[in-house]
Amino acid sequence: MNPQTQQSSTLRYTIRKKRRHLLKIKQHQYSHSISQRIIHSRLYKYSRHIALYLSSDGEVDLSPLINHLHGHNKTAYLPVILSRKNSLMYFAPFKKHTRLQRNCFGILEPVYQKKQLRTARQLDLILAPLVGFDEFGNRMGMGGGYYDRALQHLNNRPFNCCKTKYIGIAYELQKVQALKCHHWDIPLHGIFTEKQIIYFKK
Repeated sequence: MNPQTQQSSTLRYTIRKKRRHLLKIKQHQYSHSISQRIIHSRLYKYSRHIALYLSSDGEVDLSPLINHLHGHNKTAYLPVILSRKNSLMYFAPFKKHTRLQRNCFGILEPVYQKKQLRTARQLDLILAPLVGFDEFGNRMGMGGGYYDRALQHLNNRPFNCCKTKYIGIAYELQKVQALKCHHWDIPLHGIFTEKQIIYFKK
């Protein structure tokens, strides 16, 4: 493992540990606050096809948002892993009574038919979990590169020129000063935390 990879692994471990150790009552309060910020945002108002996630490992819990979305003429989607080897991820519809199964990482995803799958390009809003983020819109995930590969069509595309908006969901404690990034990394269009909403125009 080269020094840069080792550094990223150490940082990822440290932030995940901080996130998991956040008091349950704080997790609940912050998750509710973040869900409300999303619900009252213009991005959400004008989006119909919305990808999100089911929380694990201390991630922000978007259950309040999911409940709201299901009752307001919007379609929710969850990521599904099609190929672990190729980091290939699509999105499947997620309704109130959708059956779920665990994927190769033990994360719940919808049971789907192939014709139901959508690419990121076909969605209006993608709300992505993350491990860490910085003030420049860089996102640190779990290291698999699934979101980066799925969202390659957004590479070097400014906020106002994209149909699909790519938004990170996190607690403030996950913010770091600066993240190392690679040419294949897709920066976020924005971040929603319990304290603020940040949009990155470039």
